[in-house]
Amino acid sequence: MLKSVRHKSLPKNGDGNYGSIEGDEIPFVEYNEGAEDLDEDLDKDEDMALSRIPNLWIIEATLFSNVFLSGFDGTVTASTYQTIGNEFNQMSISNWITTAYLITSTSFQPLYGSFSDALGRRNCLFFANGAFTIGCLACSFSRNIYMLSFMRALTGIGGGGLITLSTIVNSDVIPSSKRGIFQAFQNLLLGFGAICGASFGGTIASSIGWRWCFLIQVPISVVSSILMNFYVPNQKEYNHQNSSIFQNPKKILTDIDVMGSILIITGLTLQLLYLSLGCSTSKLSWTSPSVLLLLVGSVIILLLFILHERKTSARAIIPMELVSSSYSFVVLLISILVGFASYAYLFTLPLFFQIVLGDSTAKAGLRLTIPSLFTPVGSLITGFSMSKYNCLRLLLYIGISLMFLGNFLFMFIEKTSPNWLIGLFLVPVNLGQGITFPTTLFTFIFMFPKSDQATATSTLYLFRSIGSVWGVAISAGVIQLSFASFLRSNLKGLMDESKIKKLIVKLSANSSYIGSLHGEVKDTVINSFDAATKRAHLLSTLLSLLALTLGILKDNLAKPKTRK
Repeated sequence: MLKSVRHKSLPKNGDGNYGSIEGDEIPFVEYNEGAEDLDEDLDKDEDMALSRIPNLWIIEATLFSNVFLSGFDGTVTASTYQTIGNEFNQMSISNWITTAYLITSTSFQPLYGSFSDALGRRNCLFFANGAFTIGCLACSFSRNIYMLSFMRALTGIGGGGLITLSTIVNSDVIPSSKRGIFQAFQNLLLGFGAICGASFGGTIASSIGWRWCFLIQVPISVVSSILMNFYVPNQKEYNHQNSSIFQNPKKILTDIDVMGSILIITGLTLQLLYLSLGCSTSKLSWTSPSVLLLLVGSVIILLLFILHERKTSARAIIPMELVSSSYSFVVLLISILVGFASYAYLFTLPLFFQIVLGDSTAKAGLRLTIPSLFTPVGSLITGFSMSKYNCLRLLLYIGISLMFLGNFLFMFIEKTSPNWLIGLFLVPVNLGQGITFPTTLFTFIFMFPKSDQATATSTLYLFRSIGSVWGVAISAGVIQLSFASFLRSNLKGLMDESKIKKLIVKLSANSSYIGSLHGEVKDTVINSFDAATKRAHLLSTLLSLLALTLGILKDNLAKPKTRK
């Protein structure tokens, strides 16, 4: 006899199949009485009171501190990378500080899902915390931008696991019916960390030095590592293996997709290096033969990765069934687009404030404080709306629409705009991001059974992070190329070509050189940068509109088929 139960994960039914999503509701899972034993644990989880979960609040404090650090570290460079670039006289490659972190965090992010299935959640979380802590400590002692970028890359190896593993551990520990609320609070801490990084990073850099932006994260990460080692549990399936890495290394090696790991890390690194190198120096461009080789190599290696994932007998890093349906693929594509738009917006704003509006580093960060408060507000709205109304589709439309509106409004900010209007125009993107990020996450992972949700989570974060790197690298490239083009055009009547080239080189090395300019030349430089920034934001606006269009069209696609 069939009966229907509302469930946020997708357990197997009596035929061994999985449920599918209908409309924007959390799916109904059909099962017969023969499946009762199979779903017994899940039913108990649904009914279990939070007070019965051992050490829950210590676990959540540990996970949320990691999420806070991830948010802080992700935005602290947004408000300080101009200061750092100017100190090292390497402004043209200062975006490496960000892209180096994003390259490794993006490349390693999908590994944490499958690795934690095989090695245990606690072990992988301890590794992520350790890499993050050592990286932050080393960043604070870096002596040049190359060493700093390398250490940011090390930090990214750990940072890629902080949010992913926190989400995965909560999926293991928290009953599905209450997961939306905990995800909302996780996003709240992520947003609060981002607020602190963006708002106070500039103040820290201008008062006691930018190195402290990284150093102050170390004690929190150390305490989190200690608590995590004692209180964060491994998943039940791992405990039931009755083995460890040291007791059964051969089984671990057969479970882990080593070749897939090498292929995806190499492929993504080459791709992201192509984007970064092509826009960050005057000696190379995206069409330079040596740089194009990186793109060609990336495409070939990622194609080999896809072929390998289809055939591997190990735990696939990205199981092809997660991306095989047009519906799930479109959701992942939306994640790329919103990741692009949000990070391009975040890392362009402080530079715009400092160069066009003439703000100090501290003031540029503080301008982001009030608008950034709306990111966690959006996350809370999403969490409680999901728990009460299950309105994922509507939330997705609202979130992306707000991101589009905010990017569009930015193009109307002028040097003479009042501060209250600038702050008001910044709100929609932050609110929309707070709604869109968790909505796309749950839209994707609720397509799959609970046993696949760890890998689905890391897959969604991977695609969003790819968009984030594209957003930072491509927007930086658009700004630099457009700025040079506008400057050459606008200064023709004021300076000869050789002087214009020298000026561009000096400004690329140190943007504070603008302060030594005077009169019409200075105004022309600022206006040229203003126009270049607006062009980059036009791209973000169009991609937000594309994401909204895909969000509407996806509902006309066939839902993911049941899986045997």
